[in-house]
Amino acid sequence: MAEAPRFGFALEGEQCAVGTDAERQSCRNQQLSSKLAALHGEQASGNASVGNTVVANYTEAAKLGDADSWKTEEFMQDWGLEAMNAHHAYARGLTGSGIRIGLFDSGVGLDHTEFAGKDHQGLKIGNLLEDGTRCGADQAIGGETACFGTDGGRAQIDATYWDPSLIRYLKPEYQYLAGKLALGWGSHGTHVAGTMAANRDGRGMHGVAFGADFSSARLFADSITVMNLTCAFFGACQSISTYADETAFEDMYQQMNAAGVRAINHSWGFGREPGTAEQQELYFNHEQLAKRWQVLRDGSLANGMIQVWAAGNSGINPSPEESPIAGMHATLPRFMPELEKYWLSVVNVRQTDDADNPYVLSNRSMKCGFSMEWCIAAPGTLINSSVMGGESLDGDIEEDENGNFRLLGIDKLREATTFDYEDYSGTSMATPHVTGALALLFERYPYLTNAQVRDVLLTTATDLGAPGVDDVYGWGMVNLKKAIEGYGQFRVDTDVNMVAKAGGT
Repeated sequence: MAEAPRFGFALEGEQCAVGTDAERQSCRNQQLSSKLAALHGEQASGNASVGNTVVANYTEAAKLGDADSWKTEEFMQDWGLEAMNAHHAYARGLTGSGIRIGLFDSGVGLDHTEFAGKDHQGLKIGNLLEDGTRCGADQAIGGETACFGTDGGRAQIDATYWDPSLIRYLKPEYQYLAGKLALGWGSHGTHVAGTMAANRDGRGMHGVAFGADFSSARLFADSITVMNLTCAFFGACQSISTYADETAFEDMYQQMNAAGVRAINHSWGFGREPGTAEQQELYFNHEQLAKRWQVLRDGSLANGMIQVWAAGNSGINPSPEESPIAGMHATLPRFMPELEKYWLSVVNVRQTDDADNPYVLSNRSMKCGFSMEWCIAAPGTLINSSVMGGESLDGDIEEDENGNFRLLGIDKLREATTFDYEDYSGTSMATPHVTGALALLFERYPYLTNAQVRDVLLTTATDLGAPGVDDVYGWGMVNLKKAIEGYGQFRVDTDVNMVAKAGGT
């Protein structure tokens, strides 16, 4: 029987078309970090700057009723805020205050000052064991009885063992790595969380819903990749990690719903996505995935939680129309129509120099495809947000009495940690713009259901591409200036119970 597909992040350049645990994990590790920089002299993507000093007594100088006054230097660090007209929402007093959103990602470095002073949560989830207990967080990275358990309030650790055989191929300034187990932080989740809800505090950047709180769960456990000749030059890498099963997904959704999360961000998908309607049907009917789809369904139906999915990325596409279709998770309502009102699929647009067409689908983004009726476009190219830096060469592993492997040296990595900012690109970066926008609209419309607020977001989007809802851009670009004024149209019969006044001014 064919093995079920595995997961990867929705970053540009993420083309891990693999099926096994080890292949999927090692491919992801190579593409999400600068591990091969030592061999090829490449630089890490983005523009980093140090950012671990708290700014005390920040006073907001922007004014209600004056949208342009909110366009500070901090605001301008993420071009997506202005592109979505977020400043018009801020000028109406909307920040996401009192709203809880969520993310299922690689964990968040909650010690980053962009998350200080808020009620953010790191959820601990784990696979259900035979004795009815849950696997504890970050106990073992692999072994005979190792199980999946993570803490969403701590970023994933990507460890790399640099085989001594590589020393002759390493640039001189990197030869010290040979024979070392290097530990580093995976910053994907920290970057996503920053776009959603980083503080507006006068430094760095700020999130779309800078007044909102979030709950973070971690899908990706710590891992070790062996970087030897076959890995570095042929991509045949060995990797050790643990993986979430359906019981861990159930645990995550139960905790998110209990915490009052109204929308959850998913900036990940399969390493290999189906490219046709027939292939999607095979994925949906895959015996090993049947339970997964049911768990995703129940996660929304329990309390009406909106699920915001990255459409996915691909290789370079010649035109938006020729881009591959959105991934399986983003398209799930095609097979489960009851999910449509709780679902969003998000594609990545970039800026252009054409004033008449200022935004176009990234040449690495998948298009909306079969998800177009619940699909929206958002900024996702060269997005500046929070990351964690630092590296430790004091890593080691030990085998316990149960034959499981534990990662040592994490304390040294914590001592070396820095908190920075970098530019990332991909539908991973577009998706949290949408999740943050939902938080602003939840605050604006306390009398609407989650599904009704989602419809406000869709029906007020600025049309892109072919007129109307199309299979490239869906409903178009998020437009908060219009969204804060109400529905663009009613898609379905809509009953509104006016139990509270509108948020903001």
